[in-house]
Amino acid sequence: MCHEQGPFIYESGVFKPEGPVDFPEATRGIAHIREVAASHEGKPRRKALEFLRRIGESGVFNSGGRKLTRDEMHENG
Repeated sequence: MCHEQGPFIYESGVFKPEGPVDFPEATRGIAHIREVAASHEGKPRRKALEFLRRIGESGVFNSGGRKLTRDEMHENG
């Protein structure tokens, strides 16, 4: 008997279905895995985090805004 189920994500050594599955509990079987194109979901986030990490390591950040004077940076109120 062959049942085709929906997509899953393999994470931390576990296959996690992206939706409900229609198998009775404790069903055993053999899976034929076909890798699909990677989701773009995590890519922008990963790229942004990498960019922020590089900024942090370089110690340089240019917001494009007006540069404050020394007195403006050290105002007390």
